[in-house]
Amino acid sequence: MQVKGTGIKTTKEFVKSNFPDGYDNWIKSLSVKSKKLYSVNTQYASWFPIHEAYIEPTDKILELFYNGNRKEGADAIGRFSADYALKGIYKVFLLVASPQFLMKRATKIITTFYEPCEISISEKEQKSIVLVISKFDEINEVLEYRIGAWCQRALELAHCKNVNYKIQKSLTKKDFITEINFSWE
Repeated sequence: MQVKGTGIKTTKEFVKSNFPDGYDNWIKSLSVKSKKLYSVNTQYASWFPIHEAYIEPTDKILELFYNGNRKEGADAIGRFSADYALKGIYKVFLLVASPQFLMKRATKIITTFYEPCEISISEKEQKSIVLVISKFDEINEVLEYRIGAWCQRALELAHCKNVNYKIQKSLTKKDFITEINFSWE
């Protein structure tokens, strides 16, 4: 499983923005392979092994800054990543998109960051949607939360109110798929 270098960039920016005094300690806590990815000017369009580029650095963030609270930390990182992407190059989607259209586009955005993965959207009702992850090697609970929080923030940026998400099924819990339900007012 691989992640695009942009994931390294947003993770690095998250720590710099939210924990500037802890940034150096976070870098020092990483393994040699991860530290190398985070200490040099990474080619953000390139692909990197997900464990060294994403899983380990995120786990260290949760350990150092969130007392191991996986959901709270992953939610914060996912929301930051959505702000970073959707207020940047993908902001055009927010201008014209219905929540359903935005979420369909979000699945395309997400699949450009992880390889290989398969993600789709199933519409339930007017103000709810289900994101289904049917293939994602090396996914873990933190990545599921991070994706859920990214989409939650994307919906908020599209002017949806009181957006909630709940992971109904989980590949990490040996379900056949990960199913994340979103609802809003």
